[in-house]
Amino acid sequence: MGGLTIGMVVYDRVYDMPARVIGFGGHLVYLERPTGLTWASRWTSVRPATDWEQRQLRAIAKLHERRRRPASTQRSEPARVAACGICNGNRLLRSLRRGKAMIIPCRSCRATGRALVP
Repeated sequence: MGGLTIGMVVYDRVYDMPARVIGFGGHLVYLERPTGLTWASRWTSVRPATDWEQRQLRAIAKLHERRRRPASTQRSEPARVAACGICNGNRLLRSLRRGKAMIIPCRSCRATGRALVP
């Protein structure tokens, strides 16, 4: 059907969003989003997706997967933030991941976080 195949990422002009082709039926193309939304559209309103639209669909799939994870695998406590003691400007982020404290350096002075002001 006009060069479309099952599994191909396409852009639907009617719904104004990219989706993956899951089937055909007469003059209809059946489409699906990573979120589970499915619909049928005329094959004349569907075109192959551009690279940007394919990246957009992958990003939506990644975001949807992250939101569907059980609460036990997500971070339980919020990250603690303190001001940089060297430049007193940008912030250092201290977070706890898998039982280890990680310090992300200041963006401007690249301090390691040894002189943190609480």
